[in-house]
Amino acid sequence: MKRSLLLLVIVLFSGFIVTAQDDFPRTLVDALGNEVRIEAPPQRIVSASLAIDEILLPLVGAERLLAITALASDPGISNVAVQAGEVQQRIASRNDTEQIIVLEPDIVFIDRFTTPEVVQQLQDAGIPLFTMDFAASLDAVRANIRLLGQAVGEDDAAEGLIAAMDADIQAVSDAVGEVETPVRALFLTPGNYTSGVDSTISQIIAAAGGVDVAAEAGLEQFAAVSDEFIIEQDPDVILLAGWTPYDPTFVDTMLNNPAFANLSAIQNGRVYIANDAHLTSISHFIAEGVKDVAAYLYPSLYPDYPLTVTDATGEDVVVASEPGGVVVVGEATMQALTLLVDEMEENPFDIINADLEDATIGGAGDVVVFAPLPADDLPGVEGADSVTYVRVYDGDSPAEVVANLEIMGDALDARVAALDTVATYTDMLEAQAAS
Repeated sequence: MKRSLLLLVIVLFSGFIVTAQDDFPRTLVDALGNEVRIEAPPQRIVSASLAIDEILLPLVGAERLLAITALASDPGISNVAVQAGEVQQRIASRNDTEQIIVLEPDIVFIDRFTTPEVVQQLQDAGIPLFTMDFAASLDAVRANIRLLGQAVGEDDAAEGLIAAMDADIQAVSDAVGEVETPVRALFLTPGNYTSGVDSTISQIIAAAGGVDVAAEAGLEQFAAVSDEFIIEQDPDVILLAGWTPYDPTFVDTMLNNPAFANLSAIQNGRVYIANDAHLTSISHFIAEGVKDVAAYLYPSLYPDYPLTVTDATGEDVVVASEPGGVVVVGEATMQALTLLVDEMEENPFDIINADLEDATIGGAGDVVVFAPLPADDLPGVEGADSVTYVRVYDGDSPAEVVANLEIMGDALDARVAALDTVATYTDMLEAQAAS
């Protein structure tokens, strides 16, 4: 009896009105308070929000997604740009009701920003809708992942995403520890809008062991700040939005503002172009934002070996110690590594460009091998103390280049250099798209 009562409490707390986790039909309560009945795990799903794209792709795979947003393919703002290529259709705008209706989906996931007119048009067409909330906290991100998992019948997978996110954030906390004087940081977007209290970014900064000066000052989320406020606060670190196609001059304008010349962050070279795909994410990829900020704020503490890297197959690989040699297989792999090394202050690695026709490769010390192939299909490495194989993507599409930069940066303890490289590379892509 107690066990049944406990199950009912858990189910009701998590948004269910049914009493068994695996039962369909299910009735769930969406962000607008609507009770949505889902007859069976949906197989024809449309997502009209990037955050929903990022959660659903790992939950259900491309095969159950009829369409996702166009932004999902942009590596400057999307964490699933490579995987998005497996989904055939793109929704250019949440207002594109005709395209959605033609697809005849089992369910459409929308967000709170969808206009009432669009909602009405889809409802009139008999399209089942489920509205997700805008997550303004880590707990809200967890709740959204859990609710989406329930809606698509992937409860356990959703809990897995949450557990992995929490483990990554805890690993950052363990590495940084209790710092005597936390680093003070300020996040800015075009127009000098900042994060402030009750925002995911302020919580990311806090989880990375820092202090968000906008939240500390009691500013509300999305508040605009004056030059005088920035000068008065004089943050140790400034994080500038990196995905700004709507204002491509933002970074240069900020850095060249004579009023900011004496800011500590500028004097000390601690102004960073953030990876907005990580820092502004409201999916489980928000953990990557925590890692980024920790690397910016406490470079002597985080990251450090041993490093755990998620490779191109989704497997976790441990790089135990700093490699003395790096073996590269494939042109696309070398392209990404060259971009990364060019951004690093110094290159401590002996880089070997391997040929698949070679039977063996000579290496000394600890060696990391970056290749788009399994270890069994690669030449052997002789003379090395240890060899760690890290799978990367084979192609040279923008999404794959960015993904490879992130993988290599993680494996070589060069996360900040990788972030800087991604910022430069995606800026180039934005400029090309605008021209």
